[in-house]
Amino acid sequence: MALVLIQARLGSSRLPGKSMLPLPLSAPGDENTILGHVVGRARRAACVREIIVATTTQPLDDPLAALATRLGVGVFRGDEQDVLGRFAGALAQAGDFQTVVRLTADNPALDPAFIDAAVAHHLATRADYTYTNGLPLGANIEVISTTALQKAHREATQPDEREHVTPYLRRRSELFRLETLALNVPPAVAGLRLTVDYPSDYALLSLLFTELGPDFSLTDPAGLPALLARHPWLAAINATNVQR
Repeated sequence: MALVLIQARLGSSRLPGKSMLPLPLSAPGDENTILGHVVGRARRAACVREIIVATTTQPLDDPLAALATRLGVGVFRGDEQDVLGRFAGALAQAGDFQTVVRLTADNPALDPAFIDAAVAHHLATRADYTYTNGLPLGANIEVISTTALQKAHREATQPDEREHVTPYLRRRSELFRLETLALNVPPAVAGLRLTVDYPSDYALLSLLFTELGPDFSLTDPAGLPALLARHPWLAAINATNVQR
C-alpha cells in the first residue's frame, strides 16, 4: 500500500489561493475545492492507504492546513522552498511505508486507475522512481521508493533538487532504477492542459467539471473524448499558457 504526499501552498503568483478555489464555480463545500478533488481522487485509488498534505509553515498556508484537516487527511508543515525536506518530514511522520506517490494540489483531474497502474508497475519492476507519460499535463503520476526519497533528502544539494523533489533521482540513473510507464488516452485528451496555474486553466477545469461531473475519467469514450469531439475549441482555452 502507498502513501500519497500532496505538495501544496497558497502563495501562487499567477492564481493566488488556487488550491482552495471551488470546482466547478457553483459547487460549495470542502470536497469541491481543487484540493478536495485531488484528495478525493487519490482516495479512490485502491493502492492508497494514507494521504498527507505537505504544506509550508507560512501563516498564509494556515487555511490550507485547516482545509486538509477538515478533509480528513494528514498535514505536515515545513520549509517553503525545501519541498524535498517537507516530503521527507511527512514520510517520517507517516511511519512504515515503502512506496510514496507524489501529487500536487493543482492537478484535480487525476485518474485513480492510473495511480494504481503506476504503483503496480513501480512495484513489479522494483523501481526506485517511476514516472508515467502519455497523459495530459497535470495527470501524470510519480512514484518513489521510500529508500530513494530518503537518500535524495540526505544527498541533494542543488536548489532545484530541493524545490522540485525528484530531479536528484532523475539525474542519477547510475544510482537509481528509473522506470517510465507509457499510458494511453485519446490524442485529443492527451494534448489537454489539466493543471491549474493561470485563470484560464481554472476556467477550462471549471467547464469540464460542470459538464462531466466531479468523477469524470480521461478514458470514458462517452465523457471527455466525446465532449472534445463536439467542442474541439475547448482545448484552446488555455493552450498558450506556459508551464513553469
